[in-house]
Amino acid sequence: MAQKILYILPFMNLGGTEVHTVELIKGIMSEYEVLVAGPDGAGISLLEKNKIPYTNLPGLTTFNVRRYRDILKGILKDYKPDLVHIQGRYEPVYFSKKILPSTPVILTCHGYGNSIAFLDYSLTAITGNRWADRVITVCNNDRELLIKLGLSPNKITLIYNGISSIEEKKPLSYSKGFKIGTIASLIKRKGLNYLIEAVDMVSKKIKDIGLFIIGEGKERSHLETLVKRLKIKDYIYFLGGIPLARSYINNFDIFVLPSLFESLPVSIIEAYAERKAVIASNVGGIPELVIDGETGILVPPRDSKALASAIEKLIMDDKLREKLAENGYNRFIKNFTFEVMVEKTRSVYRDILE
Repeated sequence: MAQKILYILPFMNLGGTEVHTVELIKGIMSEYEVLVAGPDGAGISLLEKNKIPYTNLPGLTTFNVRRYRDILKGILKDYKPDLVHIQGRYEPVYFSKKILPSTPVILTCHGYGNSIAFLDYSLTAITGNRWADRVITVCNNDRELLIKLGLSPNKITLIYNGISSIEEKKPLSYSKGFKIGTIASLIKRKGLNYLIEAVDMVSKKIKDIGLFIIGEGKERSHLETLVKRLKIKDYIYFLGGIPLARSYINNFDIFVLPSLFESLPVSIIEAYAERKAVIASNVGGIPELVIDGETGILVPPRDSKALASAIEKLIMDDKLREKLAENGYNRFIKNFTFEVMVEKTRSVYRDILE
């Protein structure tokens, strides 16, 4: 009988962590029985599309700790997993180990970009040492930081995110000439206000452009207010949260990710897979993914002028844009495929379960 793996997700959005988890499960479902536990959210559509079993586990807050623990206890006792793989947050590691002490627990750290990120990394290191059997990081930047904070190097495995080939490509019904695209949750750490300001600058020189933002989040109203204040509503298109957003990347001429912090963003890998030139912030694990001048252009975070300059450069230089796109695709094929990620994760599973 197949061994059971329970995946625990802290959120159920349409973001990189959810995409990463679905891609991973698609690769190991033939070998293991799987169940995903997480809160309600748009990301459930990804699970349903791929016929991945799901059960509800509310998001953990300071107000529902006992309820969260009790529901998780019920799931663990009923499902009796051979392995628990937690994505993104360290808290379920403690609860899972307390409920089923003999069941191995893996934590994949996808990075933190909030105002208490240092505390989150510190607690991840402490939790990883005491209760996790293995901690997977998706970039070397996170690996080195966790080691500095005390996590044993013997407990860490670096596995870069990887994606499978895009199954379908969908058109955008917009007539704008040069399409600048991004896929990101509409939250502060994604730095989308700086991208909007950059497009405002570019639009004063080059009129036939459009910025297409795929994603949803609590900053949407603030970003829309910024667009109105700058009087550039004819250049900015909020497309909302879209399942399988990557299927729209083929419409973009370039892909831009102006984040204030990232670990290893799946969206850039998706852009590489679609042969799109990339502009991104020089933060977190992004420099491990984007080689400046070879596979994309790196700019300082919080710098609208630098973003505008990079966008203008790629609009005006077709050969450079094509070179970056082709080099990015080749980098994807060599380092960030679905097959590489799955095989490395499968090796960790076997090591722990045997």
